[in-house]
Amino acid sequence: MLDMGACSSFLEILEHASTEKSSFETFAMTISEVWQRRNRVHMGEAVLPLSMLPIKANGDLQEFQQLRPTHTDISRTARAVKWRPPTAPCLKVNFDGALFSQDRLAGICVIIWNDQGLVMAALSQQIPSPASVEMVEVIAAHRALLFAKELGFVKVEVEGDSETVVKAILGDYMDNSYMGHVLQEIKFMFSSFSCISFKHTHREGNCVAHRLARRAARSPFLFWMKSVPSDILDAYQLDILRMQ
Repeated sequence: MLDMGACSSFLEILEHASTEKSSFETFAMTISEVWQRRNRVHMGEAVLPLSMLPIKANGDLQEFQQLRPTHTDISRTARAVKWRPPTAPCLKVNFDGALFSQDRLAGICVIIWNDQGLVMAALSQQIPSPASVEMVEVIAAHRALLFAKELGFVKVEVEGDSETVVKAILGDYMDNSYMGHVLQEIKFMFSSFSCISFKHTHREGNCVAHRLARRAARSPFLFWMKSVPSDILDAYQLDILRMQ
């Protein structure tokens, strides 16, 4: 049984609950149905009886699983993808996530750059393994905005290499998937920035973030200001050379 007593926010509850995949997806979909029912009641619309919500949640979950795109290898030939600096005065915020299935852990990272390609700040963090790769990426995207906000950066261009997650963040519809609540928190945080954009980039344009996310397998939490760890310096220098 999951112990939620130590959680101080809905995001922490979601991260904790997501460690048990067998029940988490149904749990999350049911919570979404309850929330939507509450909104319909508030608007005076017709609603299903509470006893029917688990049945509808299971049906919606099955439909989502059938429609969710599978990960396929995309040919990288003839694709000149590279990291690109932000347009001043904005900062570039790259994020990524990685699963370490054997340890039931995951890693997320954020790296913030200026328009000259200099690293302003970076972090690498270990978290309990969520139910899917997409969920790791969503949590990483949320951490990216929180990190930028904590450092007082209010003009940002945010990039990640999960096209599914970036599209979900930019969508203006109510997301009923198990990622929906974190996506709503991300969209709510947009108001904390005076200028913000979200873009998808391919893995080749997110190499440093990818290496930092993998690094979390060795360390629970690491933070850097105006530097990167020596073991990923080669990836950082390559991005700078390509930029020039």
